[in-house]
This record gives sequence, structure tokens and C-alpha cells, in this order.
Amino acid sequence: MLLLLSLAHAETVQEAFPPPTGTARVEADAWGTWLRALELRDADVPVKTHDGREVGHSARVVDLPMVEGDLQQCADSLIRLRATWEMSVGEDPVFHATSGDPLPWTRYRDGEMPYVVNDRIAWKQGGSGEFEDWLAKVFVWAGTHSLEHIDTTSTTQVAPGSLLIQGGFPGHAVVLLDVAVGESGTYVLVGEGYMPAQDFHVELGPYAGWWKWDSGLPDFHWPMSAEDLRSF
Repeated sequence: MLLLLSLAHAETVQEAFPPPTGTARVEADAWGTWLRALELRDADVPVKTHDGREVGHSARVVDLPMVEGDLQQCADSLIRLRATWEMSVGEDPVFHATSGDPLPWTRYRDGEMPYVVNDRIAWKQGGSGEFEDWLAKVFVWAGTHSLEHIDTTSTTQVAPGSLLIQGGFPGHAVVLLDVAVGESGTYVLVGEGYMPAQDFHVELGPYAGWWKWDSGLPDFHWPMSAEDLRSF
């Protein structure tokens, strides 16, 4: 039985990416600890788009479901992660449309459905009450702009669970899945979705998967700075 359990075990972010030599992981809060425990698909599994096309990322795919269609992009992947974590700790997630209107899970859970009236969100009866369907609605109306300006706050903390967000149309958003510090500096593991909608993944950096923090990520394929740091 022990052998069977061992064979069935999925590798986690923390297990797959030990800290760079001479560094140690920083302390994480409950959200950051949860991110470290995300399960990964096998190392040879490629990143695929929502319609099954392979994408040429140097990446390790995270075992995270996707909603149907070209919806679960960069900000949406982070919304899904945060909403899933909040549900797991007994909280009711709420995110906002670009218009500023709230999209609370509880209204959809209780049978209401959001729709647009004069560029604002209104509600009527008819929602399925299913979590996946609610997420799909959120992904339609939320994005990097709302995630940056409404649903997160600015921070200076480089920690597991911190976000880097450049709100725009499009912008980009990533999450720091882990952080390690040593005499040689600070290193981060970067998790991201992308356009078109595709598997959420660890975008592999040059230090055994980690990226060196240099007042941001200037060498990342979408350069980010410390000014882009946000937290939920």
C-alpha cells in the first residue's frame, strides 16, 4: 500500500524546485504555503492552449483546470487560484469587473446571473450555481485592470503569493509561487497564464527554474518591476 501511495503522489512546486544553492525559502503565510503545495504535471507535459495547441514555453505545467474557451488567461489564472484558496478556507470570493461592479460568488451560487446593462453589471435569476460557470463569468468581465486597481493593493513585499501586475488591455499578471533569499540575492518562482488562454505554469528561469530578483524581473519575457508588486 505504501508503494502504491508513493507512485500516485504528484510532485508539488516546493518539491520540484529546491531553493538555489546558498539560499533558503522565506516564511510564507497560508496563501503562499498553499501555492507551494500546488501539484505539477509530469515534467515532459507541454503547455497547451485551451484548444489543444502546444505553446513553446520553457515551463512546468501546474495541474490547474481551465474553463472552456479562450477565457482563462493571465489575470484569470490568478483569480482562479485565489478564489479556489479562499473557498478552501471558508471564505466567499468576490472579484470585480473592469466597470468596478462586484461579481460575488455568493450571488451566483444562490441562483443569480450577471449580465450587462449600459456597460454596468446587473443581476437576474438564472445562474447555474456552479463554481466553474461563475469563474467563466468573472473571466469575461475582469482582467488585469480590475485586478490591479480594485482587487489588490500595492506592496513592497517580495513573498510567496505576491503578484506582479501591469494593468492594461492587454496587460500582464503573474504570481510569485515561492521566494528564496541568500547572500547572492533574492530568487523567485514565477507562475503565469497567458494569451491565448493556456495551462497555468511555472515559467522556468535560468537558476534551476528560479529567477533572480533585481528590483523586479527585467529579464523576464514580459519585464516587470518592483513598482508592479501587488497583494490580495
